[in-house]
Amino acid sequence: MKTPSWRKQIAALGTAAALLLTAMPVYAQAATPPSEQLQAQHEQERDHWRFGGGHGHGYKHGDREARKLEFMKDAAQYFGISTEGKSADQLKKEVKAAKDADPAKWDKFIAAKKAQRLTRLQDTAKRLGISTEGKTAKQLHDEIRDACKNRMIKEKGGKPSADVKPEAKPGA
Repeated sequence: MKTPSWRKQIAALGTAAALLLTAMPVYAQAATPPSEQLQAQHEQERDHWRFGGGHGHGYKHGDREARKLEFMKDAAQYFGISTEGKSADQLKKEVKAAKDADPAKWDKFIAAKKAQRLTRLQDTAKRLGISTEGKTAKQLHDEIRDACKNRMIKEKGGKPSADVKPEAKPGA
C-alpha cells in the first residue's frame, strides 16, 4: 500500500519542528551572558536614566506641568493679572496677550527669572564647595550635576567614571 504524499510532508514537517524546538534552548543558553555582565549592564542603564541621560531628565510628567503652571502664575502676577478661578489655558492666553502687548516688560521678567535661577545655583554650588566666581548658570549646573553624580557613585562604593570631573574641594 502506498502512503499519500501529504502524509510524508506532514511527517517531515513534524520532525523538522521537533528538531528545531530541541535545538532552541541550547542556542538560547549559549547566548545568555554571565550574571556579572547582566548586573553591570543593569547598573549602567539605571545610571543613564538617573543622571539625565535619557529624555525624561528625571522628571515625571506631572512635575513639569506643575512647574509650567507655577511659571504662568508668576508671570501673571508680574503683569498684574488675577489668577483666581482661571484654568491653565485661560491663564496662558492672558499671559501671552500681556507678553505681546509689552515685550520689554516680558524681557525684564525673563531676566529676573534667570537671575533667580543663577542665585539658586550659586547657593547650591557653595553648599557643595564649588567656586562660583565668573561662572555662567550652565557651567554651575554642569559642575553641580557632576559633583552630585560623583557623590552618589562614592556612596554606592564604585569608582567615578572617566568622563566626570573630580569633586571640588571646599576652599579651593
